[in-house]
Amino acid sequence: MTDEALSDAKKEQIKLRATFLNNIGIGAILVGVFTPVTRVTLELPVANLDVLWISVWMTICFAVGLGLLSLATRLLNGLDR
Repeated sequence: MTDEALSDAKKEQIKLRATFLNNIGIGAILVGVFTPVTRVTLELPVANLDVLWISVWMTICFAVGLGLLSLATRLLNGLDR
């Protein structure tokens, strides 16, 4: 973008994009990390779960979530103009 000041409408669009990415990132972390932890905690005694495979997916989902949260933060840094 240029060095011109952003209009209020553009600032709101940036905020909405950042909020969307933030929510998707939180959802990825909730579904990909906390759900498997609960499943392993409750089902491990009665089921043959592959804990290593689950932990790999948890790590991937956590990284995706943090990446989306970081992208949302970078979008909000553009509001200073």
